[in-house]
Amino acid sequence: MDSMYSAHRVNYQLRAHRRDSLIEFIKALLLPTMVMYAKGERKIRFEQYLGVFRSIEQLVDEHRERYELFIGKAQQGVFSSKLRELVPEVGIFFTSLPLTKAFTIYDEQEAITARNFIPPSFNDIRHVLNIAQLFALRKTVKLITFDGDQTLYQDGGDFHPDSALVVHLISLLEKGVFVALVTAAGYENNPEKYESRLSGLLAGFKAHNLSQAAASRFFVLGGECNFLYKCKADYKLEVVRFESFATDEMLLWGSHQIVKVLDIAEASLRNGVEEMNLNYQVLRKARGVGLVCSGRSADREQLDELALRAKHDVNEAHLNIRVCAFNGGQDVWVDIGDKLVGVQALQGYLQCKPEETLHVGDQFLSTGNDIATRRACCTVWVSNPEETDKVLSLLEELSNLEGK
Repeated sequence: MDSMYSAHRVNYQLRAHRRDSLIEFIKALLLPTMVMYAKGERKIRFEQYLGVFRSIEQLVDEHRERYELFIGKAQQGVFSSKLRELVPEVGIFFTSLPLTKAFTIYDEQEAITARNFIPPSFNDIRHVLNIAQLFALRKTVKLITFDGDQTLYQDGGDFHPDSALVVHLISLLEKGVFVALVTAAGYENNPEKYESRLSGLLAGFKAHNLSQAAASRFFVLGGECNFLYKCKADYKLEVVRFESFATDEMLLWGSHQIVKVLDIAEASLRNGVEEMNLNYQVLRKARGVGLVCSGRSADREQLDELALRAKHDVNEAHLNIRVCAFNGGQDVWVDIGDKLVGVQALQGYLQCKPEETLHVGDQFLSTGNDIATRRACCTVWVSNPEETDKVLSLLEELSNLEGK
């Protein structure tokens, strides 16, 4: 049974919607080096690994230069680079990625070059990329947006007022950094719902006597991009009018279009539940429709299927309105808009550039709702709140370093 389950997990992870092409590319480059120097000295293995990351760093630099030229000339179509030829799915890099520095830091922490039998893993490379991004932003970040579940708190959970994450967020706010929770949870004109979900964090603000100026830098953006709330001096949330933060694209979404999109998505979800005989109920909101579990939770494959199917069915209607269809771990949602326009809306409202913005989340695979932010800002990929704590600790440590 164990061997069958392990094989199933391996096969499932190899499917396209469960992979990250850049990480897989780097992993493939590192594997032969590990095999060739499996019994060699650690110093030799370190130099070989470092060479791979140096090459990737140079490819990223060339990719960014090509992109800047492409944008500067206002060309049509898709720009090309050496990295894009090797990894066609690769996106935009808003900063350089000092991968050699990042790898050196990570190896000092985790000693991966001391491993003789286990090559660098997906997670090892993910951590190196995270460190590189933090290093690049350590002096310039002005806005940090966070996913909620499994990033700032456990799924459906809350903060403890004295948690390390509360302390980190307070420190960022006091340093003048804007902090925003960007979540799929959508409660229109209902700040009390978010206050309940974030009661521990808001209590932490109060316990630390956070200043009015610092508190005013904290925001909650719900429904991916649809409902914005700002923290007041009394540590309560107030509604920000949609028209004051929405992007031009968002303002074009008509109510008739929204209803039609949600009708198509709801029909797709209902059909999927019936065909797969799942114990899920449909929940319809003003700007989203989803499935909530009413019995045994569905398998990951079934939730992925429902999300991908709903996305396909909406796209086939050609309604020219952006949607986010994602597997939330125990549920599936289709929301109007996505975190791409959500982050862009915050950037416009707060006057922050993409290269000054960082999004931290756990859903960067194709059926997740954080992946869209890669087209709007820099990103860091975590797997749980404990990793978020480490990320913010490292960002603070790196920000205190001298020089570039």
